[in-house]
Amino acid sequence: MRAALITALVAMLTGAAARGEPILQIDLAKPPIAMPTAADAVIVLRAHAPGMVGDNRISFYRWDAAKAAVEREADGKFREVRFTYSYGLFGGKKGERVLRVAIVPPGDYVLGGRTFNLTYTDSFCFGAPRFSVKAGETVYVGDYEMFALGKMTDGERRNAMRPSLEIEETRAALRVFLPLRADTMTTWQPINGTVFDCVGDEFTAFAVPSR
Repeated sequence: MRAALITALVAMLTGAAARGEPILQIDLAKPPIAMPTAADAVIVLRAHAPGMVGDNRISFYRWDAAKAAVEREADGKFREVRFTYSYGLFGGKKGERVLRVAIVPPGDYVLGGRTFNLTYTDSFCFGAPRFSVKAGETVYVGDYEMFALGKMTDGERRNAMRPSLEIEETRAALRVFLPLRADTMTTWQPINGTVFDCVGDEFTAFAVPSR
């Protein structure tokens, strides 16, 4: 039984890596495999969905400032951030906060959309937050509470994502395995309104409130 469970977990992680999703679920009590170098940038966030269980993924794309467009792979697909560490991805608890950390090349990025349970993707192509991360920087881009067909103030039901900044809680979680990065982590400085080509199931805009 134990061997079967391990095999199933490996299969899930392998499939996730192929799709460009979080590729490693770590035990926060143990050191991770990949460690950032001084030349790397690091992006950190937390996500949770109160009424859902499973992988509710937020997508970040590499942004080409010279072309004012999302960078693309050789096959034409968007160049998406691959998260290096993901804690809580398969916890199976509703509302569980997932700590996600991406070791990335320094540069510009855009918060491009989100996917519910690996099946339905909302693209923020009508206007999204864009930000920069320099070499050696660790940037916290927020906590995100996600809703599938949540009831809005106007009485309608829509997909929604509510951002918040809880950097000290996130710093404490990150400190377990990246203490130096946790201590120097700063909050992102997003610029709303970045428009790009629409790819997904539903096209909309997403803006983070000014602080």
